[in-house]
Amino acid sequence: MNPRERVLKTLEIKEPDMVPIMETEVESTLMEKILGKKYPVVTSTQTQVLADREKEKIRNDFKIECFRKVGFDICTADLSAPEYWKPKVNPDGTMVDLWGRILLLDDETKQWLPYSTIFNTPEDFENFQLPDPDAEGWLFATEYIKKKVGETMATVTVIRDPFAHVWEMLTPIKFVRWMYEHPQTIKNAIDKVTEFNMKIIKRIGEAQPDFIISAGDYCESKGPMVPTRFFKEIIFPNLRRQVGEAHRAGLKLIKHTDGNINPILEDMAKIVDGLHSLDPSAGVDIGDVKTKYGDRLVLIGNVSVDNLAKKSKTEIVEEVKAIIKKASPGGGHILSSSNTWAAGAKLENCLAMVEAGRRYGVYPIRI
Repeated sequence: MNPRERVLKTLEIKEPDMVPIMETEVESTLMEKILGKKYPVVTSTQTQVLADREKEKIRNDFKIECFRKVGFDICTADLSAPEYWKPKVNPDGTMVDLWGRILLLDDETKQWLPYSTIFNTPEDFENFQLPDPDAEGWLFATEYIKKKVGETMATVTVIRDPFAHVWEMLTPIKFVRWMYEHPQTIKNAIDKVTEFNMKIIKRIGEAQPDFIISAGDYCESKGPMVPTRFFKEIIFPNLRRQVGEAHRAGLKLIKHTDGNINPILEDMAKIVDGLHSLDPSAGVDIGDVKTKYGDRLVLIGNVSVDNLAKKSKTEIVEEVKAIIKKASPGGGHILSSSNTWAAGAKLENCLAMVEAGRRYGVYPIRI
């Protein structure tokens, strides 16, 4: 099987020739080490900050080359900025993005990171005009990467979950305060971003990557970030709408979240097509999830990102073996870290993860 065939078989929760391997992101410092050359000096690595297609091609070419060299089966594509977008650059060097977030350029990762927000009152938020989902350019990266990789890799488009979008737009502290002081503002905001996402998902269906990942956390190490009632009343109904739109487009939607998802796992399993992260540091056991939901959920994970930074190669190999033994039989498992290959990870550990996945992830699993 080629990588794309391997992934498509896995998405059907059937056994391919071997367990697919992916990462949603590899930070630029690690990509530089992998390829032995400097990351292209461009204004931003985030595709939604600037609509500069030539620079975006350079960034994506660098990523594709890196992912191919490592041996991943899947290449991720973020949403691009629409053609009309021109960011506002502040005198202090910060930038306001499409979503009203004030971003600060991090020198180490070359990423524009959320720093503050333009929203000070509920009225500010209610008067804010969301980006136009019908504008040209949103799927530039998806179309470009799909064309470049052909059948040599599967492709996935990464969107942002409305809950995560809104708390990032407001900052977490303001989100929680307004959730109690101005609940209708928060509900309306999540509803509006869901409507945006549904239109984007329909367009993703026209571009036809192989699946969708909805990024943005629901949980932290101790459990859900907001009361479970909020999930049942607001977050999950909107998640269900997006999954329905993905299915109408002929695509599966896999939900990413870090943290302890155990309190909301049963409800999530009834909505989404799969889960990414399955955070072992927060007490999520991929084997338990496989046993309970492996007949209907694609599982992507879950080598501990903490261990990639702190443990030895030998320990990483043993961790990979244990994960494959628990999660891979019967298909439906894609090996990855429990988040991304972050700058703090040891490169030798990351590469050992892939090597062990190829060695022990051959079907039928015999560990």
